[in-house]
Amino acid sequence: MSQTTGGPDGRIPVLDIGPALAGLPGARQALAERIACSAEDTGFLVLAGHGIDPALPAGCFAAAAEFFALPEEAKLALKVGELNIGFLPTGAQVIRTSKVAEVKKPNLNESFYIVRDRAPDDPDILAGKPFVGLNRWPAELPEFRRATMAYFNAMEALAQQMLPIFTLALGMPEDYLAGDFTDPSCTLRLIRYQPQPEAEEGRFGFAPHIDTNFITFLAQSALPGLEVRTREGEWLRPPAIPGTFVVNTAEMLGRYSNDRFAPTPHRVLNAANEMRYAIPFFFGPNNDAVIRPVPSCVSAENPARYEPLLYEDHRRKLNVTNFAHRQKLPA
Repeated sequence: MSQTTGGPDGRIPVLDIGPALAGLPGARQALAERIACSAEDTGFLVLAGHGIDPALPAGCFAAAAEFFALPEEAKLALKVGELNIGFLPTGAQVIRTSKVAEVKKPNLNESFYIVRDRAPDDPDILAGKPFVGLNRWPAELPEFRRATMAYFNAMEALAQQMLPIFTLALGMPEDYLAGDFTDPSCTLRLIRYQPQPEAEEGRFGFAPHIDTNFITFLAQSALPGLEVRTREGEWLRPPAIPGTFVVNTAEMLGRYSNDRFAPTPHRVLNAANEMRYAIPFFFGPNNDAVIRPVPSCVSAENPARYEPLLYEDHRRKLNVTNFAHRQKLPA
C-alpha cells in the first residue's frame, strides 16, 4: 500500500486503498492499521486508488454551481421544511454544539441537501418513517437529479466498501457492524461558501464542529478552505490532491470506539475572492440502529463511556439544536 503524508507535520496520511478494495492478501488489515493510527490522531486521512470515475464528482460540482446560480426565489421554492431535504439559505445554521469555539453567528454558506431517492409510494414514505422523505428537485435543471444521484450512489457504494475496513480498525471482525448499516443514513450536501477574504471575529464559512454521522467523504474542492484542529489545538489543512477524497471520522464512530477514535473538530474559511463549492457525503448508521461501544474498545480498565443510543434520537436532537427552521417545529 503506497503512502505519502500531508499537512505541515505529516499528520494527515494519503492512503492508496486500491489493493484493499481489490482483495490483495493482507491489504485490508494493513489499511485498517493505517486508518486506526490516523483515527487516534487527527481523525482525517486522504484516500487515493478508490476507483470512483472522476466524471462523477466533476458532474456533481457542476450541478451544485448551476443550482446556486439560480435566482433566489427559485431556490427558496425548494427550501427545507420539517426534514433537512432541499435548500438551506445563508444564515439558517448556527453551530451551537461546537466544543472548541463559542459560535453565535450563522455559517457563511448556503446548502442543498439530497438523501436517498425514493418514489412517493415507497413503503418507508407511506409508513411515515422518521427522517425519510422525498428529494426536492429544481425543475429548471433537468440534469441536476441525474448528476447528483450518480455521485450519491457511487459514494454510498464506496462507503459500504470501507465499512468493514473501519470495523477491522476497531479491532472487530469486519462484518461486526454490517447489521447497523443495512439501510444507512446517507446525505449529500451541496455547499456554496461566500467569499470571506477579510477575517471576521466569530464568523466562519463553517464554524468549528464535529460531524455527527459515522464517516464523511469529501471530494477535493478547487479552492482551499477546510482546516483540521489537532489535539494540540493547531489548525492544519489536508493535502489537496486532485482526484482524492478527504475522509474524516465522525461522532458515531467515536461512540463505537468508546472515544478511541474521537472525532476531530474542523472548520471552513473561504479566504478567496470567489465562491467555493463543496460536496460532502455523510455516511451514518440505520436510523433504528442502537449505537454501543464495541467489545474490543471496552475493558475493566476502560469501561463503556456511553449508554446505548438510538441513532434516530441523536439526529432529531441535533437538528433542533443547530437549525433555525427546526426550532420552530415540534421536537
